[in-house]
Amino acid sequence: MADRLNLPAVGQLAEAWYPEGGAHAVDLLIPVLLRIRAKSGNLVPLVPNGAQRLFIKKRGRRNIILKARQLGLTTWIAARYFLLTALRPGTVSLQVAHSLESAQQIFRIVHRFYENLSPALGRTIKTERSNVRELAFAGTDSRYRVDTAGNPSAGRGLTVSNLHCSEVALWPGEPEETMAALLGCVPPEGCVDIESTPNGVGGMFHREWMLSVGGDTGYVPHFFPWWIEPGYARAIPAGVTLLPLTEQETELRNRHGLTREQIYFRRELEHTYRNLRTQEYAEDSVSCFLATGRPVFEVDAVDRRVAVVPGPTVVRENQAEFEFLPPQRGRRYVIGADVAEGREEGDFSVAQVVDVETGVQCLEMRVRWPIERFAQYLAAVGARYNDATLAVERNNHGHAVLYALRNRYGYAHLFAWGDGVEGMQYGFPTNAQTKPQVIGALSAMLGDAPGTLMSRRLLEEMRAYRFDDAGGMGAPAGMHDDTVMAMGIALVVRGRVREPLFMGVKR
Repeated sequence: MADRLNLPAVGQLAEAWYPEGGAHAVDLLIPVLLRIRAKSGNLVPLVPNGAQRLFIKKRGRRNIILKARQLGLTTWIAARYFLLTALRPGTVSLQVAHSLESAQQIFRIVHRFYENLSPALGRTIKTERSNVRELAFAGTDSRYRVDTAGNPSAGRGLTVSNLHCSEVALWPGEPEETMAALLGCVPPEGCVDIESTPNGVGGMFHREWMLSVGGDTGYVPHFFPWWIEPGYARAIPAGVTLLPLTEQETELRNRHGLTREQIYFRRELEHTYRNLRTQEYAEDSVSCFLATGRPVFEVDAVDRRVAVVPGPTVVRENQAEFEFLPPQRGRRYVIGADVAEGREEGDFSVAQVVDVETGVQCLEMRVRWPIERFAQYLAAVGARYNDATLAVERNNHGHAVLYALRNRYGYAHLFAWGDGVEGMQYGFPTNAQTKPQVIGALSAMLGDAPGTLMSRRLLEEMRAYRFDDAGGMGAPAGMHDDTVMAMGIALVVRGRVREPLFMGVKR
């Protein structure tokens, strides 16, 4: 077979197909062996496009993919699975689509791979049967099946080597139960690709994406915006000018190199899709998830900030600590801290460092550490930022952190809150009276000085934060609001620290 495939020639072609490297052997074989039907109607080799090459380069054994429409990733995953199934005995590959129509379309692609195999393999790969959306390969005990998420028996009884869950955000019924059952069919060494366009805040795919970005699932997150597809551009008609560019258009041009034709295409999308443009043709991994329910923070303002937020200058502690501005001599800082228990699947403990004078977010720490370790960190970061005023939420586990800061680490600049009834007590209380102040302070900063908000993680939580049916405020089920609460506390305390007669630090 090596002679028939002419592997040296494949290697030469690979340099053109994958100039950045990182391709698996199967990826190298796809353009040689498999064909797709082009928009012209002709059968052509499946040569990887930009999105497919980037996926190949960064792919892990388990992946979650957030993407704009029609980038060809489902086709490429199908191609990989087809060759892995055809060439490896005992391999079972399963693709699960959100609808019957999509399942049929995927299987047509797979069946076309088989029917138009390169002569190098066409005589050696045979199927013993081709049932409804299933290929069974003769003599190898390998199977390729395409099913729907609406089928309660999908994957049942199988040990699945390769699982592709397609358009998960659109899955019907109880997607969590469906996903759990499917993942239970995949052994630890199996491959899983979870892929979807976005479809609103708070759903299963949104939650899994957020967790994966935070490093909590073991899945490699991949985001593919619309402009990675060269075909998403339009010639500008004679007499039409693009000037002046909007702030977002200018940022996209400067940051991502969008051409004039791509910007014109984007304006056409806005005219066609209106508010759904960011969902159908994703530009970033936050604004593409359209908020459902009544959001607490102004979503448009959050999206405008997300489009231009610069990101951290220094990252530490395995992506947990983001530093945006280092401490500067002579400046005053406050730290808001929201404390969690430290369990692996629970809430996060978060610290937000804010410049007292400007309100700029200087540092964000988001971890699941034991309480003692988080207290030690707070003492250290407080000292680093010029003995900052440290406001620890004193509800629940916050009392233990405050005790450690006072009695073990001797931190001298602890914020205290009190009223005429209870007097001054260490820490910041979160209750029905103070929570509106916390959220109001953050909302005011978003409206008056959005440039002070530097963390994409914070903005993601703000975008999802909403009112519930009872009129309360919080994160949707399965999501977190720890960065929101810590930042709001820091801003409330900042307002108090700036008062001339501030007496809120106990020594």
